[in-house]
Amino acid sequence: MFTTRDAKILDGTPNYLVMEEIGEVDSVKHFEEILSELKNYITERGIQSVSIILNEQQAEQAPYIELLEEFSFQKQDTQFFYGRDLSAFEDVEIKAPFSVKSLQETTSDVFLKTWIEASAGSLNASAPFTSLSAQQEFEGMQSELGPEYQKSCIVIFYEDQEIGVTMPQIEQGTVDEGRLFYFGIVPAFRGKGLGEYLHKLSLHFLKQLGAAYYIGATGQNNIPMQRIFKANACELIEKKFIYRMKDGGK
Repeated sequence: MFTTRDAKILDGTPNYLVMEEIGEVDSVKHFEEILSELKNYITERGIQSVSIILNEQQAEQAPYIELLEEFSFQKQDTQFFYGRDLSAFEDVEIKAPFSVKSLQETTSDVFLKTWIEASAGSLNASAPFTSLSAQQEFEGMQSELGPEYQKSCIVIFYEDQEIGVTMPQIEQGTVDEGRLFYFGIVPAFRGKGLGEYLHKLSLHFLKQLGAAYYIGATGQNNIPMQRIFKANACELIEKKFIYRMKDGGK
């Protein structure tokens, strides 16, 4: 699709597209060609939310930033990426009164309702529903993850109350990189010390899926999530910078 090797595209067409890695770019002119191709692609498909993520070295290239601005991209957030080896990760027991249900065991209405509540008041500037409706994000996620998406959509319950969602997946294009498409707790259950346990439980689900290692990210202002990463032995590996196109592909 683009004239660059090793680019990584998260394609939830027509709802969103994220160029998570721009790949091997050998010149400013080459980057401009990539942006031109990207613009044509999102215009043809009417993609509503478009983001490009740069690493620290790329973000220091002033000509790159100038080009992004010319193509109507503006900086949205700085993300901290954490990693953990899961090869020696010990299984985590689901302790009563907690329980979990995937979309194979509950309804999409329950899942969407809980996902929306869990994203409320998020400290991440790139929270799921800042620019898209819940239904659009849900449809984009299905497009990105494919037919197995139901297994990755998990509602967390405390007794009979929905308290959060976790969305474990093997990253597209890899065989053993574990990611959480989303992890969050509804506001009424935050600040109660549940985050560390529920995140560790999510890592357990990733290992069950076959993940050998985990990569997680959160915004620079989301200190509670950064603490959860550290509590679960995840190490900060890099910072990245999110640039979002104004008004999507319009």
